[in-house]
Formats: sequence, structure tokens, C-alpha cells
Amino acid sequence: MGGTGDCNSLLSNDVVPVPSGPPRKVEVEAVNSTAVKVSWRSPVPNKQHGQIRGYQVHYVRMENGEPKGQPMLKDIMLADAQWEYDDTTEHEMIVSGLQPETTYSFTVTAYTTKGDGARSKPKLVSTTGAVPGKPRLVISHTQMNTALIQWHPPVETFGPLQGYRLKFGRKDMDTLTTMEFSEKEDHFTATDIHKGASYVFRLSARNKVGFGEEMVKEISVPEEVPSGFPQNLHSESSTSTSVQLTWQMPLLAERNGIITKYTILYRDINVAYQPVELPVVPADTTMTLSGLKPDTTYDVKVRAHTSKGPGPYSPSVQFRTLPVDQGRT
Repeated sequence: MGGTGDCNSLLSNDVVPVPSGPPRKVEVEAVNSTAVKVSWRSPVPNKQHGQIRGYQVHYVRMENGEPKGQPMLKDIMLADAQWEYDDTTEHEMIVSGLQPETTYSFTVTAYTTKGDGARSKPKLVSTTGAVPGKPRLVISHTQMNTALIQWHPPVETFGPLQGYRLKFGRKDMDTLTTMEFSEKEDHFTATDIHKGASYVFRLSARNKVGFGEEMVKEISVPEEVPSGFPQNLHSESSTSTSVQLTWQMPLLAERNGIITKYTILYRDINVAYQPVELPVVPADTTMTLSGLKPDTTYDVKVRAHTSKGPGPYSPSVQFRTLPVDQGRT
């Protein structure tokens, strides 16, 4: 319709025209190989002509400066509370499902209940190249505190692969070991895989664009009895009838699970066949032995337990209670 028709319909139907100004400050930015972020502000207030109810983002693929294929659009409808009268609100939309390394043209329009308004000027943006998909990953735990890690290339590589990156470590530790491999390598044997612990493995493949999405696998190694003994057993203080003992957990690689308790074995060195065994539950690393004889030397050792049973005793440590006149009885 011509200008006269527009005027007549405006006067006769008493309608509000659509926005005569386009959305402003339209920006487009590639997020990754298949998505673009579009942001904009509302048209200037005196060109909105009513309450803006929403926006439409129009986009089309470009080849050699010309539109190619079907134009597409995404609609963003504003909730009632967002209907606009000012021009300060910033809007944004992520448009996904695009093709890698492809140029697109984007425009934005505002609409009222009466229809679409003016379009913004086209903005061109190119998606990035695609990174590889997830590699395939197989983890096999072996008995000798190692894990065999094997992998295969991703189904989608988007060009030649340039290598792999592996991150792995105990799940209860903050830091992961990171290693890089050439595109020709396809396995690695991780050592120091402790029994009774869970491990996470993260593998990604790289092409000229960068590293792709990680394939994540976890393994849990069954618990066993501790293979090592508690460390640094020593006496903190003593009286004529008691002694306070302190020690440290077995080495991490020798715990083979969660320490559930300790057992202390002690005896008067002059009485060979009457050791006393005391459980320490929960698994604290300190214990006070009481009811001892004054001025007497005792032999003490300690062992750790997991749910599977006890580990070896520590080497014996000897201490002597104080004479009666020096200690608190």
C-alpha cells in the first residue's frame, strides 16, 4: 500500500503504527563453531509507537556477499513486566545450530501488537572453525597399581587431528595431571593408581582450531587392607600412669581405601606375653594410654584398618612412664 492508504487506515481505524525506528546497538559475536550471540537495545522511545512486545532476529547464510538458502528467524517475546518505554534495556539471544566456518547476516526488528517495525542494518559474523568431537576412551585397571588408557579418534575431526590432551587424577584431589600426546599415539599407562580410590580421566582431541570436548571416564579401584603402616608414631607427653601417643596416617599410596580405625598394641617390656590391644574408633591419630605402671618402659606399635581389614603394624616405639614423685597420679 502507498502512503495515502497508510494515512487513511491510520485515521479511520485509529491504530498505532508499528515501530518506525530499528533496534539500536545491534552487535553480533561468534560464540563457537555453531552459535552466535546477538545483542541489541530497544528503538529510541519516540519511534517505538506503543509497547514493544518482543523482537525478531532474522538471519541468513551468506556466500560471496550474497544471501544463500532460506532466511530464518528467532522470536523473543517479552513478558508483561518487560514491556518497554525506556531505551536502556539490553537484550541478547544465542542463535545455535549454525554451520562452522560460515558467514551469516543478522538483522533485528521490534514488534508491537500491530506488527513488525523497521529492521536494523545487517551485521555480518562468521562462526569459528569446529573443534573435534569427543574421542572414544577405554580405561582398564590392572593389578599392579596402574591403569591402561586407550583411545580412538573422534568420529568428527573437522580436519586433520594434531594431538590429544589427557587429564587424570584421584577424584578426592584438586589437581589433575595433564599430558599431551601426538595424533599418532593411542594409549598410555598411568602409574600410582591407588587401591580403594576413584579416578577421573578426561581426554580431548585437537585440530587446527583447538581442543574439542572432553570425553570423561571414571574408575573406582576396590579397597584392600592397607599395605603400609601408620607413620611417625611418637609420645607427646607422659605422666607416671599415662602417655599420649600421636601418629600420622599411612602413606596415601599404601592406604588402599578409607581408614576406618587404628589398633594400638602395647606391653610392658618386662612382660613378654601379655600385650594389650586397643581399638581407636573413629580413626583419630592420637590416643592416651592410661592405667600404666609408674617408672616403666612400654613397647608400642600401631596399625591401620580399612573395611577389608588391618594392615601391618608400625615398627615398635618405646617410652617410659615417670616415677611417682615426678608425675601426676
